[in-house]
Amino acid sequence: MAVELPDEVIVEILSMLPAKSLLRFQLVCKYWLNLISSSKFKLMHLHNFNQLNPRYFVRRRLKADDECYDVHLDDEAFSLDDSTQIEFPFDRIRVHSCFRIVGCCHGVVCLSDDGNCFSDSFDLVILWNPSIRRKLTLPIPIFEVSRFSESLVLGFGYDKMSDDYKLVRLVYTHYRKPRPRVEVYAVKTDIWRKVMFPDDLRCSYIDCSWSQVFSNGCVHWIASDSKQSHNSIMTFDTSTEVFGEIMLPDDLLEVEVSTMMLSLVGESLAVTYYDTLTNRARMASSTYKTWVMQEHKNPTSWKMIYDMHYPDVDMGKPLKLRNKGDMIMESSDRNIFVYNYYSGYACRIYPGNEPTVSCWTYVDNYQESLALLDVGHSVSGEVTKEALLNGITIPAPELSPCPQGGKK
Repeated sequence: MAVELPDEVIVEILSMLPAKSLLRFQLVCKYWLNLISSSKFKLMHLHNFNQLNPRYFVRRRLKADDECYDVHLDDEAFSLDDSTQIEFPFDRIRVHSCFRIVGCCHGVVCLSDDGNCFSDSFDLVILWNPSIRRKLTLPIPIFEVSRFSESLVLGFGYDKMSDDYKLVRLVYTHYRKPRPRVEVYAVKTDIWRKVMFPDDLRCSYIDCSWSQVFSNGCVHWIASDSKQSHNSIMTFDTSTEVFGEIMLPDDLLEVEVSTMMLSLVGESLAVTYYDTLTNRARMASSTYKTWVMQEHKNPTSWKMIYDMHYPDVDMGKPLKLRNKGDMIMESSDRNIFVYNYYSGYACRIYPGNEPTVSCWTYVDNYQESLALLDVGHSVSGEVTKEALLNGITIPAPELSPCPQGGKK
């Protein structure tokens, strides 16, 4: 005897399924097509599926012409057997090594082919959802950038108020005070808009190689003043489109900016200071300190959770914090491993690459999602510089239409 499930039960079950399965289920009937395409269901799926399947997005360079993208299951073992390689579908336009990953938010990866922060008038930025193989190529920005006298910084995040993805672009002119020109792109409008930058931020300079993270509705960057003698965290609220500033722990106000890494511990903002050096006697030493902000935007709530010093070994560079005292790190010989602060146990998860290959390793939390389902194109379509300059994107085949019939 067949039993008809209530709609709310069906919706709950669907929200726990992989995105690829949901793409196929759109073809069942109009009701499912409209349901799976709705903003409410997309957010429900984002929460329910990823709560059961926490993952990391990992990009490695194996050789000069070979980069590898993986989605790694965040389980207890955290072994190489728990990773799935993703086909990277884009060809680089520029001659430098590979795309820069600006950020990863709600399953959307923001890629920039910006020439290591320095660019000419053409800037290729792509939003990519690997789960459903969709891409959105952004239009050409308002501000042109001179390759030798200016630099640019990007920040990527999600606006909860408008249910939209946004990219903020800061253009710095080197011979002036570090007050950038700013523009913001929103997926729903598909246009760039100019935004005012405040005059009262003490630390207003960012380099694209410095650490950033999206959390609590804000993009966060490590920032410095014009003389790079004082540090803080610059924020950009994706809903209000207003910049702000968060003070760092006192120990980090004057350290070298490149020795700090922003990350998340759960939903809380964290900053790690690391100092690895080898002296003239070739004796290595490593120091790592991590603070967590227990209340967002409250600088008095910083709490140190890790304080590690290894006088006889170069432990390498931290890439990402995990819960339970784990830190994902990259050694000087490019091995990626997990180190536990409490037990002192280290486990290699990815082997090193060729020593001559410049390091572009990236690790971040990854959430499978249906984002970009109703915008952009399939990744099988090509993107060319000439097409973009002419305002044209060569289309790829869209998803097949749903057959008529089914629940109204």
